[in-house]
Amino acid sequence: MSEVIRQRRMQANYLNCGEGESAAFYLLGIGAKTLDENPAAQTKSRKYVCDKSATKSISGYDWTTAFDIDQIREQGAINFIVNIGEKQLVGEDAETDYVIVDLDQKEGSSGTTYHARKFKIAIEVASFTNDDGEMGCTGNFLGKGDPIEGTFDTSTKTFTAKTEV
Repeated sequence: MSEVIRQRRMQANYLNCGEGESAAFYLLGIGAKTLDENPAAQTKSRKYVCDKSATKSISGYDWTTAFDIDQIREQGAINFIVNIGEKQLVGEDAETDYVIVDLDQKEGSSGTTYHARKFKIAIEVASFTNDDGEMGCTGNFLGKGDPIEGTFDTSTKTFTAKTEV
């Protein structure tokens, strides 16, 4: 049995770049140099009188995804991110939904539906970079609350939350 390391291209990342009825998920692919997910587990430690060592547990997460993108403005997701930084948007104007799709985990019989996680995020644009005259942008997607597990159809670009049984 061969053990193969999962390739980054097996995850697709979609950003909701609209509002209300005009909501539309755009692929964050071409132009995205890095999208590094950081769950950042938060821990709690307690030492009991009968123990020499502390007892630790996971108490939550401080989820972020760092991004580094080229400013290819024709790409809808990249244009959406850059606009937030250029216009210095705040609050709900700098928030959206972000979906991570596992292309190596098909679900159902459609052939275009995959396991996915949806995050409500705030987009922190940290800097507009200059790489030998080519413009870029760096920052973080900041998690707001808990992720929602479900499926994503890559042909219709729709997320469906998993129902609890």
